[in-house]
Amino acid sequence: MSNLTLRNVVKRYGKTEVVRGASFEIAEGEFVSLLGPSGCGKTTILRMVAGLLEPSGGEILIGSREVTRLPPDKRNIGLVFQSYALFPHMTVFDNVAFGLRRRKEEPAEITRRVNEALEMVRLSGYGSRYPRELSGGQQQRVAMARAIAPRPSVLLFDEPLSNLDASLRDEMQIELKRLQSELAITTLFVTHDQAEALSLSDRVGVMYNGVIQQLDAPEAIYHRPVNAFVASFIGKPNRVSGVMRGGSLDLGGDLVIRAEAGHLANGTAAEAFIRQEALQVQSSPVEGALRGTVALRSFSGPQVQLVVRLGTGAELVVDVPSSAEAAALTPGETVWLGLHPRDVIVLAKEV
Repeated sequence: MSNLTLRNVVKRYGKTEVVRGASFEIAEGEFVSLLGPSGCGKTTILRMVAGLLEPSGGEILIGSREVTRLPPDKRNIGLVFQSYALFPHMTVFDNVAFGLRRRKEEPAEITRRVNEALEMVRLSGYGSRYPRELSGGQQQRVAMARAIAPRPSVLLFDEPLSNLDASLRDEMQIELKRLQSELAITTLFVTHDQAEALSLSDRVGVMYNGVIQQLDAPEAIYHRPVNAFVASFIGKPNRVSGVMRGGSLDLGGDLVIRAEAGHLANGTAAEAFIRQEALQVQSSPVEGALRGTVALRSFSGPQVQLVVRLGTGAELVVDVPSSAEAAALTPGETVWLGLHPRDVIVLAKEV
């Protein structure tokens, strides 16, 4: 095992910088995800770490060894692709053994490591099968076994679960978490799926426009975002604007959101980000609650989603358990939205 370090890594295509000064370290055994919209640069970072792209500037180190210009087979990494990239004409055993054979390991050692890797991904007894005889989840496990069999220093995942259906994706998340915990391999995981990143990772890096906006624990990313992009990108937040008055956000029209925002001076133009699950729907007035009218109602099984229009015209989306009394509300009814100040994320409005 080794730590992974990036120092001011840049990638340019012509005059366009797709990664701008990426600097971070992943500790030995740590699981870090890069998360962001398409084109933000997360996959480019992974491909530079893998040696599939050469940086335009900066350094990449695995342990104390600089690998910035080394080819992939000299870096001791394991890489799991989105498309599995299994050899269709090879058996499961031969797919997993591929990297070990390229390293010219002894046959007995190859057999031992392949069987060990297949056991770790719960595919013992599948060695003689071909990829076409496996389900999507089983193929993904074979790809994982192939990546871990050579005992890499760093494990890289390029959106490995995106081709799976929802139920299988949930199952594979658990398997991946279990596997990484058992192996304690330094892991960089690239995904566009927030649930994957938050549930799997020790830390999450949120990227936008080639820059890592925040690299932090999942709880901090969710509850304490450092800027408006992170606050609006993570989760399903409502976003409203106003002016700070006495530590609260004045929305106008006698609507005030109480918040723990003493860091912002009176008169500061600010935005509040409010998670849908943080709002409590009340059928009668409650001190500090926001009065509004149900504009839309949508049933989705376990939850009912209400769109509540405030007096200013702003709309807040609220998630209500379908078994709750408030789930029976219909458009046109008056409601009050309760909200604890600690659940309000307030940031100065960006110009």
